[in-house]
Amino acid sequence: MSSASSTSLSVASPPASTQVASLQDALRRLRVFIGTAPSTFGPAESVKSFELPADFGTVSCVFWNDIYHITGTDIIKCMLFRVRAMNCVVAHMKKFEEGVFSDLRNLKPGVDSTLEEPKSPFLEFLVSQKCIRTQKKQKVFYWFSVDHDKLFLDAVDRDLKRMKQGQ
Repeated sequence: MSSASSTSLSVASPPASTQVASLQDALRRLRVFIGTAPSTFGPAESVKSFELPADFGTVSCVFWNDIYHITGTDIIKCMLFRVRAMNCVVAHMKKFEEGVFSDLRNLKPGVDSTLEEPKSPFLEFLVSQKCIRTQKKQKVFYWFSVDHDKLFLDAVDRDLKRMKQGQ
């Protein structure tokens, strides 16, 4: 059996009980946000945001061309926060992100996402709202097409398999 350092996930040092309660509350609120954000938009609103605790940043639901969207960056933030909320840390960020983005490749442009060309008006808007940092060609996902629970479980499953194989 390999050590935890050879996998993407490893157990963090035990947090204080108040920190555990705070993380669990934030996780509950994130799940509510993911489940309800589109239904909370007012007529003139185009972005709803949720502030994750600590250094995890903000996750946004963006209304553009009559469709609600989430960026790949925000999906990764959600996954990383969920890992932390279960008292683990991602030791190998690149492997973790590659796995999630590999899963997201199954969400096809025009059906589950939009493939935006560099410097498109949508990407310019996302940068102006601090949802993304660069305007390179990228997929932006339809809010209701992203199964956050499945992505998370698949990421954890991948790491458990990698740990069993000693990689």
